[in-house]
Amino acid sequence: MAIPSEWAKTGSKIYIEGSGSRITSLDGVEYLDATSCGLTNNIGYGNRELAEAAKEQMIKLYHVPNFGGRVGLPYIELAKRLAEISPMDHFLVENSGSEVVDAAFKVARLYWREKGLDKYKIISLERAYHGVTFGALSAMGVPMFKSSSFDPLVPGFSSIPTPYCYLCPLDKSYPDCGIECAQALEREIEKEGGDTVAAFIGEPVQGGGGCIVPPPEYWPKIREICTKHNVLLIIDEVITGFGRTGKFWGHEHWGIQPDLMTMAKGLACGYIPVAALGMTEQVYEGITESNNPFLHIHTFGGHSVACAVALKNIEITLRDNLTERAAEMGAYYQERMAEIGERSPYVGDTRGIGMWGRMQLVANKQTRERFAPEKQMGFQLVSRLLNEKRILIGSFGDDIVMGGPPLTCTREELDSLIDAFEWGVASIEP
Repeated sequence: MAIPSEWAKTGSKIYIEGSGSRITSLDGVEYLDATSCGLTNNIGYGNRELAEAAKEQMIKLYHVPNFGGRVGLPYIELAKRLAEISPMDHFLVENSGSEVVDAAFKVARLYWREKGLDKYKIISLERAYHGVTFGALSAMGVPMFKSSSFDPLVPGFSSIPTPYCYLCPLDKSYPDCGIECAQALEREIEKEGGDTVAAFIGEPVQGGGGCIVPPPEYWPKIREICTKHNVLLIIDEVITGFGRTGKFWGHEHWGIQPDLMTMAKGLACGYIPVAALGMTEQVYEGITESNNPFLHIHTFGGHSVACAVALKNIEITLRDNLTERAAEMGAYYQERMAEIGERSPYVGDTRGIGMWGRMQLVANKQTRERFAPEKQMGFQLVSRLLNEKRILIGSFGDDIVMGGPPLTCTREELDSLIDAFEWGVASIEP
């Protein structure tokens, strides 16, 4: 494990304090965190209400394992609250997004096997990021995480092209494409065998893929195909839940009904690890109607302190109208980012959503030719804004850069981020 001096030698920053949208490094430099602590911290740093909620629950009863005939009251209260504000009816509360994604796969397989069907395969998207536990990693589509060092992964996983209209992997042009990216799901189900496919998983807006917003027809078509072929639809709301996109749940933009839903980051805004898997009444009944138990135990799953903090966070998010704020501020954000795209010869697509902006960098705007991978243009821009503008943005190593500040950030801070993006792309040397 690296010691602090070794971290410093690698260029990594060591942070010691945060307030609002800003964090301070060990050397006393303040930065605007436009990554929201990994698109987690919707509410901003230093929120005392969340800290007090954690303190109060720690003193009262910090946790009891939720098995063996025991359960903590905050777990029950959180599950009830989530049922009130989401389209799901029952909840499994865990520690991380990766864990609930794995749990979703287990639920999907159990659901069909309880019906006497051997439907076990999972289909995902090629640029998907669902986590790094073995099940989630098997559904992974971000190349930098899929090292062959971890092979073999879990069998029964396959993927289809990502719905990225600007650089369509199927060489189609929207809207004259017939939404072939969605039709690809039906072809994949038929290829794998409809009697073996348990579920399709996707993020409403792909995060690891680079904040990729699909066309309006995409998710309704995916829902239709899943229903037609008796395939469960798992919507991964780990990033998009709790207001980030300008709606409380990302899938609301497309008006669809998931069968299973994962959530994590905005649930407690990273103040404490917590995640949840939601399922409809139909799915819940399907896995509980027999005596075959769903044995899925984590000692710290549904931790009482985490549930208490999540409950308080939901209260604040709704009380302070953070979703509505994300929609209003997000409209301004997207408009200004689009203007940069119009002016810059090296910015192609800028379509983001809510308080989540992005830029697709291109070497040639007319041909949409991309920069050579070895240039690492995304990382270059991240480094430049960090070191010269004191602003943190994100990139998955290719030519897409993203910024998603806390939903509580000020207009002035948002302007600083957008101005930094414009400064950064103006300094690109192809």
